Amino acid sequence: MKCKNNRTRKRHTRSHKNIKRYRGGNLPEQTIHLVLYSQGEPFDTTKRKTIETVNKYTNKRVIIHDYNLDKIKERDWFKYIKDLPSIDKLGKRDGYYNSWKGFITKDVYDEMNDNDILYYVDSSQHYRVGFNENIDKLCDIVNKKGFIAGSVGDNVRNNTLGLCDNIKVWDKIIPNNDNKKYLDDRHVLNAWYILKKMENNRPFIEEWVKWSVYKDDEFTDPLITYHSTVDQSIFNILVRKYNLPVFYSKNIKHDENKNKNTVLNIINNTKTPDDFFIYLNTG
Repeated sequence: MKCKNNRTRKRHTRSHKNIKRYRGGNLPEQTIHLVLYSQGEPFDTTKRKTIETVNKYTNKRVIIHDYNLDKIKERDWFKYIKDLPSIDKLGKRDGYYNSWKGFITKDVYDEMNDNDILYYVDSSQHYRVGFNENIDKLCDIVNKKGFIAGSVGDNVRNNTLGLCDNIKVWDKIIPNNDNKKYLDDRHVLNAWYILKKMENNRPFIEEWVKWSVYKDDEFTDPLITYHSTVDQSIFNILVRKYNLPVFYSKNIKHDENKNKNTVLNIINNTKTPDDFFIYLNTG
């Protein structure tokens, strides 16, 4: 499946004309691409507060990528998800099973310069606030690690309430592997994630988009609809496949990691930030 790369609509700090293509030589100034989506309240308010506060908590150049339902309907790739509201399953969310998340990530990633950073944060209904913690230390960490694929908490597992325990889905995405061993382990939350533009991150994004809308004779509905955690279920499985680092603090529960400021506060107030990033495949 190929998705045409149309221009992404942006707001707040820069226009698309300010994104200069890297042609070699010295890398341009690194830019943080903050990716946001909301549709209706209270999500719109959280997004607005996030936009209004981000530049107060960074010394870096920021571009805002502001999406909503009307904007994604203009995208060429919307044809792949437009019929999802007709499928009535647990986790339907806004009708689109949050399928747009992988696509808007790919949108922005494709437009970014090499070395730029993509930072996605949910416009949360649970934490209706903007930033009140600096994001620069997190950006410095991802410059070293390449990708921080969300977070985990000890209290939520893949087999907790069936969040991500359909072994057939796991085996489709990670074939020829003993995937049952992952079912009783921690479930990855993708309420926020951050990655640097580098070629070895592209396959993850391509697969996230691919598997979100994948169908075949066995899976007659898009694969994203087979778990209640929808887009996050695909993301979670791919984190295992690519063995990416995630944020983990033994004192922070799964849902508390949805608060971007809680995570940033921990990172900003430690002298040993590497202690909070783990690889799930190695313990």
